[in-house]
Formats: sequence, C-alpha cells, structure tokens
Amino acid sequence: MTQPGIRSGTIAVDFLTTTHRISAQMILRGRVLADVLNDVRTSFIPLEAVFLSRLEEPARILKSLSTAILSKNHIAVVLINVGVELALKVVPAPHGARKAYSVFATILGFEIEGQMEFTGRPDLHALLVTNVERFIPVMNAKVAMVERPELSFAGELIFINRDLIHMFSLGGEVARG
Repeated sequence: MTQPGIRSGTIAVDFLTTTHRISAQMILRGRVLADVLNDVRTSFIPLEAVFLSRLEEPARILKSLSTAILSKNHIAVVLINVGVELALKVVPAPHGARKAYSVFATILGFEIEGQMEFTGRPDLHALLVTNVERFIPVMNAKVAMVERPELSFAGELIFINRDLIHMFSLGGEVARG
C-alpha cells in the first residue's frame, strides 16, 4: 500500500463541500492521498490545523480548529497545490504512452475544467461506471461556483467525488509543450 519514496508526512489540502471550504493538514501515514480518499473501510477523514470558511467568502475564516473529522460523503472536490507527489501513486508508463485530454464536469454547485491523463484510449464508461475509485483525479483544474462564477478555486491536482457528478465530458487531446 505504501508507495516507495513516500514518507509518513502531511499534506495541505482544501476540501470543498456544497457550502464550505475546509483548509487543513492531513497526516498520510505512508499512504498517498488518493488511497486515503478511496479507502472504502473509512467514511471519515481526520484533519489537523483546520480553517473553515463559507464558499461565498473563502478568504474569511469562520473557525480555526486544531482537529476535526470530515465525512467523505459530503466532499465535492479536493484541491492540492503543494505536495502533489504525496497525492497520487506514480505508475510508470512507456515513454510517450500517456496522453492528456481536456475535461469538463458539473457537480452540485460547481463547474470543473482541467485535464486527465490516459494510457491508451480513454473510456468514460470504465472511468465512471466500472472504476472502483470514488475520487477521480483531474490535473491543472479550475473549479467555478455555479451561482458565482467569478469565485473559483484552482488546483494543480484535484479529486472529484464521482458520486456527486452530474455530467462528465472528455474533450480532445491536449498539446503538451
């Protein structure tokens, strides 16, 4: 389960629910964030150094808490901007085998644009229906609030809660430069 080279450290994460932004530290205990999010044995995630704000005023801190527990059921999006190497397993692929595709998705209250990497031909059915992972990774993403599109969040890597997806679309291959 532990990825080689991953230390037992912490990662700074922003969680978006349909009502709040929760900025916190997570202790990974030798696992990558994707494994913690997709662990079916746990429904809650322990957090440390927690800052809670409303989505409409994400810079205004309502509460500062030393610890909290967050229900995975209510996480819409997880944003990571620092420590991306602690978030996903590194799966080696033959040189040039991975291709990035544009992504557009809607979930309750949010519109998401970004990119996903695939080895081989992308298969939406496999990604959304037969895939057992609940949280789907999207790179270089922008998350805009439907009610206030001028308020948006960005992440070098985000995870979308598959259970909350209303619509998901893969566009064309993205040129890499």
